[in-house]
Amino acid sequence: MKLAIRRSLVAAVLLLAARGSFAAVGVPVSVEDLARGSDAVVRGKVTGVSARWEGTRIYTFTEVDVTSVWRGSAPARIRVATPGGVVGRIGQRVDGAAVFAPAEEVVVFLAKGDGGAFRVNGLAQGKFAVRDGTASPDLAHTTFLAKEIATGERRSEEMSVEELERRVRSIR
Repeated sequence: MKLAIRRSLVAAVLLLAARGSFAAVGVPVSVEDLARGSDAVVRGKVTGVSARWEGTRIYTFTEVDVTSVWRGSAPARIRVATPGGVVGRIGQRVDGAAVFAPAEEVVVFLAKGDGGAFRVNGLAQGKFAVRDGTASPDLAHTTFLAKEIATGERRSEEMSVEELERRVRSIR
């Protein structure tokens, strides 16, 4: 009987510990590292967001009208594919993935993807929402491992749009 109680307590502790673990674990990257690893970095406005099934997974496809290209090359309108989304009454959430909102102004670090769509380089670290001159990644669902950022570089975190653009354009 003591063994059964002990197993029940262990199971309860594991369940409670798992409840708070609904987040991605990632390695922090600098803006400069994101820029180096991106095919393009653009600023623009979200003009459409839609999700659909791709096999057994849901992907969200976001249309962005590009207002400026800070690095690389990109067409005037891009399509960005991100994992997760809602189709009908079924949704899939991918912690750590970038999420876009209609009419949102964004800066996005892009990698070439399949089927003509780009993907966000660095997941949520590679998508900044722009509001009132400030650019902010949404890292609420991401826990980071300890890692030093190179001297003189800055982590993917809230900063002025001007500083973000300067850092991206400084990479050759």
